[in-house]
Amino acid sequence: MKKVFALILAIAMVTVLAIGCSATPAASSAPAETKAPETQAPVETQAPETEAPAKTEAPAETEAPADAPEGFVKGTEEINPADYPVSICMDTYNHPVHRTVQLGFLKKAEELGYTEAQVTGTDLGDSAAAWENGLQWAKSGGKGLLLWAGDESCYEVLKQIADTGCIVGIPHFNHIDNDTNKGTLPEGLSFNMACSPVLYGTQVATVLAEKCDGKEGAVQITLNTHNLTEDAADEAFRAQWEKEAANYDLSKVTILPTELEGGDLVEATSIIQGLINAHPEIIAAFGTTGNSPQSWSAAAENSGKKVGEIAIVGMDATEGNLAALEEGKVVAIVAQPLYEEAAKTMEYLDNLFRGGKVPAWTDLEAPIVTVDGEGVNGPAHHKGLAAEVTEYFKAKGMTVG
Repeated sequence: MKKVFALILAIAMVTVLAIGCSATPAASSAPAETKAPETQAPVETQAPETEAPAKTEAPAETEAPADAPEGFVKGTEEINPADYPVSICMDTYNHPVHRTVQLGFLKKAEELGYTEAQVTGTDLGDSAAAWENGLQWAKSGGKGLLLWAGDESCYEVLKQIADTGCIVGIPHFNHIDNDTNKGTLPEGLSFNMACSPVLYGTQVATVLAEKCDGKEGAVQITLNTHNLTEDAADEAFRAQWEKEAANYDLSKVTILPTELEGGDLVEATSIIQGLINAHPEIIAAFGTTGNSPQSWSAAAENSGKKVGEIAIVGMDATEGNLAALEEGKVVAIVAQPLYEEAAKTMEYLDNLFRGGKVPAWTDLEAPIVTVDGEGVNGPAHHKGLAAEVTEYFKAKGMTVG
């Protein structure tokens, strides 16, 4: 009996053991559970892959516009322009040329949504005082500045302005290619743009050489001040004049020493009248200031010269200058891109605020305008802008020139 009981007990134990061993496959389901994350992993890694094409499209947004200069990369950071005060700093407010520059800057700022745009500096013709005011404006929170500075004397304050975190751009005057910098920007300057005074100085020499062909007399060059732009135009004119001797009979025409007429129209007219009286042999003149077409034509008339007796070429397509051109008092006008360079300066500031890039140097064009010229070389193209300058500032209770 005991043997039977022992046999039954043994069978029961074997049965329990068999059942226990048959449960081990359930434990082997753990690998099945670890496989689940593995099967999900490709799904998770695929998510970035599916987003990647969208990210690769981002550079397309930063590509420069078709007409953008080399080195321009469009910024895409979202900003509130109202939080970025911008200003244009000049040493003379009320001058037709300066008003045109101001209009280009202010209108572009308004177009881009900048509500804190202003003109700072002085109206005293004192560059040092103007730049100091620009520095104080930058210290008060200014973010972007168009600095009107024609020579290297601005470099110390330029660095100080940039040290405040304010971005500075200079149009109109070439600061990247002079005796000091030789292809690099001065410290603190983010970008620079201008038309080539060498090019238009050369072009004016050709225009006046043709007018002086076979005549006897003298050519007078007058500047506002000695600065990077006007000095370069003066030198280019003289260099080209020597070359034009191969094309025209200039054997009896001399170029007088360069004189300064200044920036004030009344004073400049008086100075030029003195030059004409001292040198009645003057038959041609190149004035590199924005008032030169009017100052030279008025001085010639005051000196008893007939209209056209002195072949005059001057700068800038302002209302008064265009009128002198159409009346036959001047031969041609060099239309510096005053409005355009200021508007582009504001565009560059905006792009830098948005994390973009701009070229260190941008080359602009200054067409030679004649009474019978067409397109940018004709007066009609420029008269609308000149009238707009007057209307804009008169509406603000300000004068123009």
